[in-house]
Amino acid sequence: MNIRKTIEENIGVIKELRNKLHLNPELSYQEYKTQKIICDFFKDLGISTESLFETGVVATLNDGDHCIAVRADMDAISVNGISHACGHDYHMAIASGVALVLKKLGIDKCVKFIFQPAEEADGGAMPMIQRGVLENPKVVGIIGFHVWPEVKVGSIEVSAGPSMASTDDFRIIFKGKGGHAAMPHLCKNPLYPAMDFIQTMNIKAKIESNPLDSHIIAFSSVQCGSATNVIADECILLGTARTFNNSLRNKIHHDILKTSDLCAEEYGCTVETRYNFHYPPLVSDDVLTNHFIEQTKKLIGDHNVLHLERTFASEDFAFFAEEVPAVHFRLGIADDDKGLHSLHSMDFDASDEAIYYGIYIITNFIKNQIGIM
Repeated sequence: MNIRKTIEENIGVIKELRNKLHLNPELSYQEYKTQKIICDFFKDLGISTESLFETGVVATLNDGDHCIAVRADMDAISVNGISHACGHDYHMAIASGVALVLKKLGIDKCVKFIFQPAEEADGGAMPMIQRGVLENPKVVGIIGFHVWPEVKVGSIEVSAGPSMASTDDFRIIFKGKGGHAAMPHLCKNPLYPAMDFIQTMNIKAKIESNPLDSHIIAFSSVQCGSATNVIADECILLGTARTFNNSLRNKIHHDILKTSDLCAEEYGCTVETRYNFHYPPLVSDDVLTNHFIEQTKKLIGDHNVLHLERTFASEDFAFFAEEVPAVHFRLGIADDDKGLHSLHSMDFDASDEAIYYGIYIITNFIKNQIGIM
């Protein structure tokens, strides 16, 4: 029995699962119905599951000391009420379909299926890692993927190295002395160090960073007073920083702390800076990814394995990729009528034919994976 035939014989079951997941969308940390749907599916396959991090699910096919893993995210978002407008229902269905096909083919490799909650919130990947999802059996390689609009069904985008950015945010409060705007000499206007800080950081980003190291420092909000004749006591500045390079990420963090202090001192103010590290850059392992590319080109043709362009969007699969060798690819979902609208949009949809290709590509890779297995 071959992969293609096995998928074709069971694709109706997988599409039915996707539809069931689609009709039961749940927000981050609330994926209880979703969890049950997945557990019931694996129970029918004769594959035991366990819950992890409340609503997460881990299922392991076959015994072994080490394994390769497939990760799918579970949560929906607040679009059109609550919906799977980011395609996580497709991710779960494809991962489940891979398990079904491997089981029916009698593949004896040890494969772990990780269904991770809260990707759209503050991230369920790290809590699952901290609770041992990569151990017993030990994960020595992991596959992640995301459905991708405007990429043709039957095609993927994939490249070794960084593909998605780190995402951090900062909140800086410059504190001065407010008063009447007609008597500015009696005040310490916190707006001035905030303005100086923005300009200084923009200049530093241009002259101190390698132009080949793409990054973003974006200032999204300045809140300082509400009247024309009143100087406020404080100015609150919000922003985000995103990079593909952890060294640059750390430099930006250092520069923001140091520069905010210097600007506050220059204008006789004080400052409180809160810098929050969120997701790291998503970096696909060179060896594993190049092997994946080689295998997938043989399967669907060179012309359907496209170079991946980086995006400053982020993905907490990055935490898995920091722990073990990983490959992350984008799965085409577009045909003439569907898969043409952006992720998180009210009009997001996808061609169901993408399910077939997702299962086909991942199952083939696992079946032929000999380097780490």
